[in-house]
Amino acid sequence: MVRREGRAHIPRQAAEQGLARLMMRLPATRATIRVTAARRPHLYELCAAYGEACAALDRMRRDMSADPAIITEYEIICAEIEIDVTRILFDDR
Repeated sequence: MVRREGRAHIPRQAAEQGLARLMMRLPATRATIRVTAARRPHLYELCAAYGEACAALDRMRRDMSADPAIITEYEIICAEIEIDVTRILFDDR
């Protein structure tokens, strides 16, 4: 992320990919996640982080020389972001 004038610039492609992946992983949130992400910049930032982490995880899983410990770490990161997103959505109700 690039900081401009005190605010983070969120990579749109990563955020949209993360949002799409979250909607697939958390089907119960599909109806609300896009609306909430538009209203809450923090959730949109989490979507971007999730998109980037999932993309890195996908690359590592294809790379036969990737360190299994790092793959596990990224799996944990993705799971933690899913939990954070779920909390945000349920706290928003």
